[in-house]
Amino acid sequence: MARLEIRTFIRAPRSRVWQVISDLGSQQRWMVDVRRLEIVSEQKGGVGTVIDITSELFGLPLLHDVMEITAWDENERLAVVHQGRFTGKAEFRLEEAPGGTVFVWTEEFRPPLGLLGELANTLVVGPHLRRVWSRSMDNVRRLAEGDTGPTAK
Repeated sequence: MARLEIRTFIRAPRSRVWQVISDLGSQQRWMVDVRRLEIVSEQKGGVGTVIDITSELFGLPLLHDVMEITAWDENERLAVVHQGRFTGKAEFRLEEAPGGTVFVWTEEFRPPLGLLGELANTLVVGPHLRRVWSRSMDNVRRLAEGDTGPTAK
């Protein structure tokens, strides 16, 4: 099982950061690697919402994922279970901090291809995903802090 955790400080209250990350239909605006995002359940937010996503890996739209929201604690935590090629779970957590919020993104997943996939993740894929998701978190920071300029892709 692979695990990545990334943290960034945002000069905005948790409620403002929550507005950005919990607007599921707009996540494509700040998630660098997302090429297609569709909410496929009747409900559009909260526990039980299902999202169908195609993401890039090394610039190619290779990863199809279906995620179901498993936790939705307003202004605190949003968690999903991944049911695509990479199975596992992810969590966005918002922690109060002096002058703002610490946004924590944790992913725990099982790469495809068994031991070969684990090795590729350790050497190549994991470091790449850390860079991509860090850029996504920078986009959340810019949006939450009120910067209306273009987000990084």
